[in-house]
Amino acid sequence: MNKHLSCLSAGILLAGWGLPALAAVNWSLDNANAPVETAWSASSNTTALSQGTVNGYAGGIGVAYSGESSASPNHALDNQGRYESVLLDFGATSVRLDSLSLGWTSNDSDVWVLAYTGATPFSGSLASAKYSTLLNNGWSLVGNYTNVGTNTVNLGTASNLYSSFWLIGAGGFASSVGVTSGDKNPNGAWKGFVNKTYDYVKVSAVGGTPRTPPPRSGSVPEPGSLALVGAAFAGMLSLRRRPFRLRN
Repeated sequence: MNKHLSCLSAGILLAGWGLPALAAVNWSLDNANAPVETAWSASSNTTALSQGTVNGYAGGIGVAYSGESSASPNHALDNQGRYESVLLDFGATSVRLDSLSLGWTSNDSDVWVLAYTGATPFSGSLASAKYSTLLNNGWSLVGNYTNVGTNTVNLGTASNLYSSFWLIGAGGFASSVGVTSGDKNPNGAWKGFVNKTYDYVKVSAVGGTPRTPPPRSGSVPEPGSLALVGAAFAGMLSLRRRPFRLRN
Protein backbone atom coordinates (compact mmCIF):
# COMPACT_ATOMS: atom_id res chain seq x y z
CA MET A 1 0.00 0.00 0.00
CA ASN A 2 2.84 2.38 0.80
CA LYS A 3 4.10 1.90 -2.74
CA HIS A 4 0.77 2.97 -4.19
CA LEU A 5 0.51 5.95 -1.84
CA SER A 6 3.93 7.08 -3.00
CA CYS A 7 2.82 6.75 -6.61
CA LEU A 8 -0.32 8.79 -5.92
CA SER A 9 1.60 11.51 -4.05
CA ALA A 10 4.17 11.79 -6.81
CA GLY A 11 1.44 12.07 -9.44
CA ILE A 12 -0.34 14.84 -7.54
CA LEU A 13 2.91 16.74 -7.01
CA LEU A 14 3.81 16.48 -10.68
CA ALA A 15 0.38 17.69 -11.67
CA GLY A 16 0.83 20.67 -9.35
CA TRP A 17 4.21 21.45 -10.90
CA GLY A 18 2.51 21.65 -14.27
CA LEU A 19 0.37 24.63 -13.15
CA PRO A 20 1.49 28.19 -14.05
CA ALA A 21 3.15 30.10 -11.18
CA LEU A 22 2.92 33.79 -10.29
CA ALA A 23 6.13 35.80 -10.32
CA ALA A 24 6.76 39.26 -8.86
CA VAL A 25 7.78 41.94 -11.35
CA ASN A 26 9.43 45.35 -10.94
CA TRP A 27 8.55 48.04 -13.49
CA SER A 28 10.86 51.04 -13.92
CA LEU A 29 8.88 54.16 -14.78
CA ASP A 30 10.73 56.17 -17.39
CA ASN A 31 8.04 57.35 -19.83
CA ALA A 32 9.39 54.88 -22.40
CA ASN A 33 8.47 51.30 -21.52
CA ALA A 34 5.43 49.47 -20.16
CA PRO A 35 3.19 50.28 -18.40
CA VAL A 36 1.71 53.13 -20.43
CA GLU A 37 1.89 56.31 -18.34
CA THR A 38 -0.44 59.30 -18.76
CA ALA A 39 -0.59 62.51 -16.72
CA TRP A 40 -3.79 63.97 -15.24
CA SER A 41 -4.34 67.09 -13.17
CA ALA A 42 -7.05 69.44 -11.96
CA SER A 43 -7.09 72.88 -10.38
CA SER A 44 -9.30 71.59 -7.55
CA ASN A 45 -11.10 68.45 -6.40
CA THR A 46 -14.38 69.56 -7.97
CA THR A 47 -13.09 70.65 -11.39
CA ALA A 48 -12.63 68.30 -14.34
CA LEU A 49 -9.33 66.53 -14.83
CA SER A 50 -7.33 67.25 -17.96
CA GLN A 51 -4.45 65.40 -19.55
CA GLY A 52 -0.91 66.69 -19.23
CA THR A 53 2.51 65.33 -20.11
CA VAL A 54 4.60 62.69 -18.38
CA ASN A 55 8.32 63.43 -18.41
CA GLY A 56 11.12 61.02 -17.55
CA TYR A 57 14.00 62.21 -15.37
CA ALA A 58 16.98 60.64 -13.64
CA GLY A 59 14.90 60.27 -10.47
CA GLY A 60 11.77 58.92 -12.13
CA ILE A 61 8.72 60.43 -13.80
CA GLY A 62 7.12 63.80 -13.23
CA VAL A 63 4.01 65.54 -14.57
CA ALA A 64 3.71 68.80 -16.50
CA TYR A 65 0.65 70.70 -17.72
CA SER A 66 0.21 73.63 -20.05
CA GLY A 67 1.61 76.84 -18.60
CA GLU A 68 3.50 75.18 -15.76
CA SER A 69 7.10 76.18 -15.15
CA SER A 70 9.61 73.47 -16.03
CA ALA A 71 11.98 74.64 -13.30
CA SER A 72 12.62 72.41 -10.28
CA PRO A 73 10.61 71.34 -8.36
CA ASN A 74 7.57 72.09 -10.54
CA HIS A 75 8.45 69.43 -13.10
CA ALA A 76 7.84 66.72 -10.48
CA LEU A 77 4.56 65.05 -9.58
CA ASP A 78 3.22 67.66 -7.18
CA ASN A 79 0.14 69.37 -5.71
CA GLN A 80 1.11 73.02 -5.84
CA GLY A 81 -1.05 74.98 -8.27
CA ARG A 82 -2.79 71.84 -9.54
CA TYR A 83 -3.35 68.37 -8.11
CA GLU A 84 -1.26 66.05 -10.28
CA SER A 85 -1.40 62.29 -10.76
CA VAL A 86 -0.07 59.65 -13.14
CA LEU A 87 -2.18 56.80 -14.52
CA LEU A 88 -0.47 53.44 -15.10
CA ASP A 89 -2.13 51.33 -17.81
CA PHE A 90 -1.02 47.68 -17.92
CA GLY A 91 -3.24 46.88 -20.90
CA ALA A 92 -4.63 43.35 -20.97
CA THR A 93 -2.60 42.37 -17.91
CA SER A 94 -4.26 42.51 -14.50
CA VAL A 95 -1.73 43.39 -11.80
CA ARG A 96 -1.63 43.63 -8.01
CA LEU A 97 0.73 46.49 -7.14
CA ASP A 98 2.61 45.79 -3.92
CA SER A 99 5.29 48.49 -3.75
CA LEU A 100 6.15 51.97 -4.96
CA SER A 101 9.56 53.64 -5.13
CA LEU A 102 10.38 57.35 -5.21
CA GLY A 103 13.67 58.36 -6.78
CA TRP A 104 13.53 62.07 -5.93
CA THR A 105 11.61 64.30 -3.52
CA SER A 106 11.54 67.90 -2.43
CA ASN A 107 9.78 69.46 0.55
CA ASP A 108 7.15 66.90 1.62
CA SER A 109 6.81 63.41 0.07
CA ASP A 110 3.30 62.08 0.66
CA VAL A 111 1.64 59.96 -2.04
CA TRP A 112 -1.68 58.18 -2.58
CA VAL A 113 -2.63 55.18 -4.73
CA LEU A 114 -5.98 54.23 -6.28
CA ALA A 115 -6.92 51.15 -8.33
CA TYR A 116 -9.78 50.83 -10.79
CA THR A 117 -12.10 48.06 -9.57
CA GLY A 118 -15.37 49.07 -11.23
CA ALA A 119 -17.67 46.67 -13.03
CA THR A 120 -17.85 48.94 -16.09
CA PRO A 121 -14.83 48.69 -18.44
CA PHE A 122 -12.53 51.69 -18.06
CA SER A 123 -11.53 53.51 -21.24
CA GLY A 124 -8.12 54.60 -19.95
CA SER A 125 -9.09 58.28 -19.96
CA LEU A 126 -9.89 60.47 -16.94
CA ALA A 127 -11.02 63.43 -19.05
CA SER A 128 -13.96 65.19 -17.35
CA ALA A 129 -13.63 63.02 -14.20
CA LYS A 130 -13.26 64.73 -10.81
CA TYR A 131 -11.07 63.72 -7.87
CA SER A 132 -13.97 64.23 -5.46
CA THR A 133 -16.11 61.56 -7.16
CA LEU A 134 -13.53 58.97 -8.27
CA LEU A 135 -14.34 56.65 -5.35
CA ASN A 136 -17.99 56.68 -6.42
CA ASN A 137 -17.14 55.80 -10.00
CA GLY A 138 -15.25 52.52 -9.87
CA TRP A 139 -12.01 53.56 -8.16
CA SER A 140 -10.81 52.15 -4.82
CA LEU A 141 -8.37 53.77 -2.41
CA VAL A 142 -5.42 51.44 -1.86
CA GLY A 143 -3.76 53.73 0.67
CA ASN A 144 -2.09 56.98 1.74
CA TYR A 145 1.67 56.90 2.36
CA THR A 146 3.30 59.74 4.28
CA ASN A 147 6.90 60.97 4.19
CA VAL A 148 8.06 58.25 1.80
CA GLY A 149 11.32 59.98 0.92
CA THR A 150 13.57 58.36 -1.66
CA ASN A 151 12.55 54.90 -0.50
CA THR A 152 10.37 51.95 -1.46
CA VAL A 153 7.08 51.67 0.40
CA ASN A 154 4.97 48.53 0.83
CA LEU A 155 1.45 49.44 -0.31
CA GLY A 156 -0.29 46.79 1.79
CA THR A 157 -2.56 45.96 -1.13
CA ALA A 158 -5.28 43.36 -0.49
CA SER A 159 -4.22 39.96 -1.81
CA ASN A 160 -7.23 39.75 -4.14
CA LEU A 161 -7.00 43.29 -5.55
CA TYR A 162 -5.91 43.12 -9.20
CA SER A 163 -6.40 45.82 -11.79
CA SER A 164 -5.06 46.99 -15.15
CA PHE A 165 -5.28 50.65 -14.08
CA TRP A 166 -3.52 52.29 -11.11
CA LEU A 167 -3.51 56.00 -10.26
CA ILE A 168 -0.70 57.58 -8.21
CA GLY A 169 -0.79 61.16 -6.96
CA ALA A 170 1.03 63.61 -4.70
CA GLY A 171 -0.41 64.24 -1.22
CA GLY A 172 -3.21 62.26 0.39
CA PHE A 173 -6.65 61.11 -0.71
CA ALA A 174 -9.91 61.06 1.23
CA SER A 175 -13.38 59.74 0.46
CA SER A 176 -15.85 62.40 -0.76
CA VAL A 177 -13.05 64.98 -0.64
CA GLY A 178 -10.41 63.90 -3.14
CA VAL A 179 -6.79 65.07 -2.94
CA THR A 180 -5.55 66.40 0.41
CA SER A 181 -2.21 67.66 1.67
CA GLY A 182 -1.46 64.23 3.09
CA ASP A 183 -0.79 65.75 6.52
CA LYS A 184 -3.14 65.86 9.49
CA ASN A 185 -3.56 68.08 12.55
CA PRO A 186 -3.52 66.52 16.04
CA ASN A 187 -7.35 66.39 15.93
CA GLY A 188 -7.23 64.23 12.80
CA ALA A 189 -8.36 66.93 10.35
CA TRP A 190 -6.43 67.37 7.11
CA LYS A 191 -4.02 70.28 7.05
CA GLY A 192 -4.45 72.84 4.29
CA PHE A 193 -2.03 73.34 1.41
CA VAL A 194 0.79 75.64 2.52
CA ASN A 195 4.49 75.75 1.75
CA LYS A 196 5.31 73.08 4.33
CA THR A 197 2.69 70.62 3.05
CA TYR A 198 3.24 70.78 -0.71
CA ASP A 199 4.51 67.44 -2.03
CA TYR A 200 7.02 67.12 -4.87
CA VAL A 201 7.98 63.59 -5.90
CA LYS A 202 9.26 61.56 -8.85
CA VAL A 203 8.10 57.97 -9.07
CA SER A 204 10.92 55.70 -10.19
CA ALA A 205 9.36 52.22 -10.03
CA VAL A 206 6.44 50.07 -8.96
CA GLY A 207 6.46 46.40 -8.06
CA GLY A 208 3.74 43.80 -8.14
CA THR A 209 2.41 40.48 -9.33
CA PRO A 210 0.56 39.86 -12.61
CA ARG A 211 -2.44 37.56 -12.32
CA THR A 212 -2.25 34.35 -14.33
CA PRO A 213 -4.95 34.53 -17.01
CA PRO A 214 -7.69 31.87 -16.84
CA PRO A 215 -7.68 29.08 -19.47
CA ARG A 216 -9.34 30.06 -22.71
CA SER A 217 -12.79 28.59 -23.23
CA GLY A 218 -12.61 25.34 -25.19
CA SER A 219 -8.82 25.17 -24.98
CA VAL A 220 -7.20 21.73 -25.09
CA PRO A 221 -4.74 20.82 -22.28
CA GLU A 222 -1.13 20.41 -23.34
CA PRO A 223 0.11 16.80 -23.71
CA GLY A 224 2.48 17.23 -20.78
CA SER A 225 -0.33 18.35 -18.50
CA LEU A 226 -2.51 15.44 -19.58
CA ALA A 227 0.27 12.98 -18.80
CA LEU A 228 0.73 14.41 -15.30
CA VAL A 229 -2.97 14.28 -14.54
CA GLY A 230 -3.06 10.75 -15.88
CA ALA A 231 -0.27 9.69 -13.53
CA ALA A 232 -2.22 10.99 -10.54
CA PHE A 233 -5.42 9.26 -11.72
CA ALA A 234 -3.62 5.96 -12.23
CA GLY A 235 -2.38 6.09 -8.66
CA MET A 236 -5.93 6.58 -7.39
CA LEU A 237 -7.22 3.61 -9.42
CA SER A 238 -4.43 1.44 -8.09
CA LEU A 239 -5.50 2.18 -4.53
CA ARG A 240 -9.10 1.27 -5.26
CA ARG A 241 -8.24 -2.07 -6.86
CA ARG A 242 -5.89 -3.30 -4.14
CA PRO A 243 -7.82 -4.76 -1.17
CA PHE A 244 -6.85 -3.62 2.27
CA ARG A 245 -5.59 -6.28 4.67
CA LEU A 246 -5.75 -5.99 8.40
CA ARG A 247 -2.53 -6.74 10.20
CA ASN A 248 -2.33 -8.29 13.64
